[in-house]
Formats: sequence, structure tokens, C-alpha cells
Amino acid sequence: MVLTIPTIASVAPINCELNHHDDWEGVNTICHTIDNIVNVEMETDFFDGKSVLEIGFVTGLPSVYAFEAGADKIAMHTIDKTSLELYCKPTLKRNNIPLNKTKLSCGTMEELRKFLGGKKYDIILAPDLLNRTEAEFDTVHEIIHEGLSYDGICLFSCRTHYPNVDGSLTVFLQLVKRRREFEAIERWSSPRTDIIQQKVFQLTRSLF
Repeated sequence: MVLTIPTIASVAPINCELNHHDDWEGVNTICHTIDNIVNVEMETDFFDGKSVLEIGFVTGLPSVYAFEAGADKIAMHTIDKTSLELYCKPTLKRNNIPLNKTKLSCGTMEELRKFLGGKKYDIILAPDLLNRTEAEFDTVHEIIHEGLSYDGICLFSCRTHYPNVDGSLTVFLQLVKRRREFEAIERWSSPRTDIIQQKVFQLTRSLF
């Protein structure tokens, strides 16, 4: 499967400050993980007929992959309109995704809740989901709980910690364990020799 992947430089305005290239690492790890699920683990029907929600650092690339791998509908919620215009819309346009199969939104976590409107998604893809303050983790957990279908799966990428915020993977996993609503499984990790590791985790509903 070949995606037309825009770089930040190719989609940003000429006068835009392009000093956030590592933001795309979380997107790349999610894309590699879902490609591995479909093409290596041979779960070729992983996205078939599914509804997909992309949150976190949203570019549209994971959603485009999901759609081209059989997803029925895709939805994306970015933190602001700039991300929507710079990343999501160009990605959808370059990959010829039908407008009637997409739903777009931007804004705060509360606006994301309104965007969900009670709808449940089969798959949630969330690059760099934990790049935020620890105080927001409860809301993040609640949104996944509200937005994920009973037998759905959430895949999120993150660093073990972030230099500019106090949130960390360890704290979030402790929250997940305490709430007992999801089972968390590590799907991928960068080498331990990395100063700050990148990881991809899977969340599914707890059976008990």
C-alpha cells in the first residue's frame, strides 16, 4: 500500500516555523504498527468495514492508511484549526479520500467530547497521545472510554516522557490499571538505548 505522505515543509505556509519535526515520530510509529498488523501479522481484515477515529497529534496519515485498508468511515479531531488546515486536509486531498467518508473537528478536549456525541468507534488511532500534562490524563482516559466500541481497539504512540510537560507513560498506565476499564499491551518499542524511548500501546476493554 502506498500513501502520498506530505512533509511539514510541503504543506506549511512559507513563513511557518518548521521546528517540530520530531512530532511526526509518533505518527510514523503508529503507521508502521498498523502496517505491521495488516501486512506482517496478516490481519488483512483489521480495518474492514470499521469506523476509525484519529486523535492526539493528528495528521490524517493513519486515517488514510485505515481507509485504504478497508475502513468504512474516518473521523479526525485536531487540537486547533491550524493543524486541520496544514496537515489533515492536504493529506486527505493528496490521497483522494471522499469527503462523504470523513468527519473533521478541532478544539479542546471538551469539544472533542461534543464531536463524539455518543458515537462509538471500532478503532481509535492516537499518535503522541500523552504529550500533555498529567492533569489531562483523566479526561483522555474518559474520552477513550466514551468513544471506543465494546469490542474496539485503541492504538496510541507516545514517548516514555516528554521534556516540556509533566505527563509520562508510567503515570498513564498506572491510571489505566487503577480504573480497570482497559487492558494495556505494548505493541512496539524503540531500542532501550534511546535517550527517550518511543512506544506503541494497545488498549482493549477489560473482560472482568
